[in-house]
Amino acid sequence: MAAAQYRAALPVIQTRRLVLRAPTLDDLPVWTSICMDSFGDTEQDAWTEFSYYTSGWLLHGHGLFTVSLKDDDQVIGFVILGLEWDDHEPELGYMFGSKFRMQGYATEACSAVRDFGFDLLGTGRFVSYVSQSNTRSNALAQRLGATRDAVAESAIGPTQHVWRHGEVQA
Repeated sequence: MAAAQYRAALPVIQTRRLVLRAPTLDDLPVWTSICMDSFGDTEQDAWTEFSYYTSGWLLHGHGLFTVSLKDDDQVIGFVILGLEWDDHEPELGYMFGSKFRMQGYATEACSAVRDFGFDLLGTGRFVSYVSQSNTRSNALAQRLGATRDAVAESAIGPTQHVWRHGEVQA
């Protein structure tokens, strides 16, 4: 009961085809499946990450959005506006089930959260960290209008691209 009351206070974003809302425990199996399939995580790893990103709402006032189809409420993925323990600024992250990729859902959901984040945070900027080898996620960052930040990339090493949304660092 209390969890439902807390979730009711969190934002819900609707797009043409999607609803982005606070996560529930019923979303955990989809999260776990994506984490295990895409990243090789264990169920325990998935639970830890799910809890971590969900807690962002309480700790930072932003966090994990569950993405579902508007017409049937099927959970298809997640978008994260969050801070990891050593981040200096919020990150826009995303992960979708394999059968929902390449249909424009990620672009639609991430655009909505990006715009929400700009309004909410008032900073006009945040980043996405994407593995160099993840061509689809790098292409998504470009579609969202993000630009690579070479200074930030040099600080974290050669395997990650840092995509800056909003204000670009010189």
